[in-house]
Amino acid sequence: MQPAKTRPAKPSPAELEDLRLVAQSDGISFKEAVRRWGWQNAFLEVADKLQAKHPGIYSGSEITGEGSGAWIGFKGAIPAEAVTLARTLPVPVKLIGNKGFSEKELKDATFDNFSRVADNADVDTAEGGYEITSGAINIVASPRARLDKAGRQRLLSRLQPVRSRAGSTITVSVSLAREVEGGPKVNMHGGGFLNGYGYCTAGFTVRRGKTRGIATAHHCSSGNPRFQYYNHDHRGRYTNISLRGSHGGRYGDMAWYSTGSYKAVPWFYYTAYKTRKVNLYRWPQAGQKICNYGRTTGAKCTKVYKNGQCVKWSGLPKYCGLTAVTNEPTKPGDSGGPWYWGNDAYGLLSGSKRIMFKTRDLFTPVAGMYEAMGVSVALS
Repeated sequence: MQPAKTRPAKPSPAELEDLRLVAQSDGISFKEAVRRWGWQNAFLEVADKLQAKHPGIYSGSEITGEGSGAWIGFKGAIPAEAVTLARTLPVPVKLIGNKGFSEKELKDATFDNFSRVADNADVDTAEGGYEITSGAINIVASPRARLDKAGRQRLLSRLQPVRSRAGSTITVSVSLAREVEGGPKVNMHGGGFLNGYGYCTAGFTVRRGKTRGIATAHHCSSGNPRFQYYNHDHRGRYTNISLRGSHGGRYGDMAWYSTGSYKAVPWFYYTAYKTRKVNLYRWPQAGQKICNYGRTTGAKCTKVYKNGQCVKWSGLPKYCGLTAVTNEPTKPGDSGGPWYWGNDAYGLLSGSKRIMFKTRDLFTPVAGMYEAMGVSVALS
């Protein structure tokens, strides 16, 4: 699709602030950052609409070429609506039909195959994920005990996937490694400080009916039925909060706590001492710019690398449905912190793993929070 002749709506003040941080981190001018990425919310709105209306055939999307273009894929024929929407965007958008799988089918196949590997009694740690362009699922497992060559071959044969259903273009590969690198980031606004058995960062405030709470990572709740919550300007004041629910599995690495004596509001710390309201929560798309706040490293921006990642760290349950970014800008203590763009909520920091010879951070998309825990991000 050729780009539209008119530009989309101008970036919001919050987006412009993020774009200044992008310009700084990427070593480009602010004007160039706006040119490259100022349109991404318009693209994300298009992807959201198509994913919501056509979940059975939508097979992913990506911003490409450092903001110069994008693609959107479908399992079968391209819906007419996709053509119309693509023509509203200011960059060339390639529409790809007949990919043979939907992203939902790819997510389900990844979870099912990863679970079979990670739940094996002879496996200590594991990691895996899917390639949205090809439909390939790759899983790597680390044996619990040292094995000789014959033992490794026997374990590998037991971990091999069952045959794909007829007509599916999804492929699954399982391999063994001595160790799986990476791990969790452990050491009442979203982005506040959580002090307990270890330190974490609060994500976004959440709601279930009239009940309010604060979200963070599931692995932060391990050994922490209660936390002391501190705002940035705390001056020693805090409130005690209690675990209300958690999920470690198909939808990621997430938990939520009560509000203690504080009132939960739909705002989050996007940098030290500064807050923003939350307007929307969205699914992340490959290639988009995204920012994170953590108590250890502060605010920084990077780019979404790929969705559909799984990990099984030692002593913790398997976490699937995670999103990887292009690098590892966070450190211990940042776990649970918010991933955002402008006023939109995207995720909660989980940890990191090695993908294609590089360690990359992982976060849990908050759009799956309701299915996982029955709560959703509180919106302003």
